[in-house]
Amino acid sequence: MKWLKRAGYVLLALVVLSIPAYWWLLVESHEASSGGYAIDIAEVRKLAESQAGEKPKLIRVETVANFPVPKTIVVAGDSWQSVDLPVSSYELVYQDHTAILDAALNMSIAKSMGATFDSGAYSRMSAAMARANLIVVTHEHPDHVGGLLAQPDLKKLLFVTRLTTEQVSELKANLTTDPFAGLHLPSNLFDGYRPLDYVQYQAVAPGVVLIKAPGHTPGSQMIFVRRADGVEFLFLGDVAWQMRNIEILRGKSRLATWLASEDRNKVGAELAELHRLHAANPGLHMMPGHDAAAIDSFVKGGLLVKGF
Repeated sequence: MKWLKRAGYVLLALVVLSIPAYWWLLVESHEASSGGYAIDIAEVRKLAESQAGEKPKLIRVETVANFPVPKTIVVAGDSWQSVDLPVSSYELVYQDHTAILDAALNMSIAKSMGATFDSGAYSRMSAAMARANLIVVTHEHPDHVGGLLAQPDLKKLLFVTRLTTEQVSELKANLTTDPFAGLHLPSNLFDGYRPLDYVQYQAVAPGVVLIKAPGHTPGSQMIFVRRADGVEFLFLGDVAWQMRNIEILRGKSRLATWLASEDRNKVGAELAELHRLHAANPGLHMMPGHDAAAIDSFVKGGLLVKGF
């Protein structure tokens, strides 16, 4: 039967065409040069000392949700074995006040992302934000800022929240798109809000410095933290989802970067610089955006305290 033979040829053609497509979307990850991006860690450390007052004495972590994805999505070319990506918030505990880094998400956003949700952790994070003197986020994606935008006293919280110009611009443009649409935020939410505008580095509290890192989103930034005891952290946001991205210099799959509208070249240069920085400064503890193993290791080592 001729039609069956033709169908076989078509199927074979689809298989042949799918091989390069699979490689391109889920495997290929060329090694980028750090020439287009650099972090002057000496300058960052200097800025961490520039604001008067005690630095944070400890850092707490609260994981609000987890969502499973294949490893090859997280690190291009890895296996199809599933890995859980935690969605977490961090609390800097000073002598007499606190600060929050990243605000995770609420239940509606978690459901839209297919994530498991911990309502108890969310309640603790919400209470922590209500008492915080400062709130900053690594970037404007819903799993990092959604928990803030979902708060009933959001207008009050914005007084202590330092969103950047780029973050506010992106949020304004996406308030009515999914999954932010489910929060039913008013279009005038940011009227009168004065965003933070800086070029490369910005100290925002004793021991805390923001570092511009556009690429994953226009408003993406890393957050350097030096504790009172001298221990240093670098919160990476989603420049890297896991330390493996940095250690072997392989970014997320091209499929993941396409779905997230990520600038792959910019993020690649940032990963290369983080790889260099990690080798040169082994005592600088890097915290990727969604790395359960890194969180567990830091908790077991006494570097992070689990639970707000």
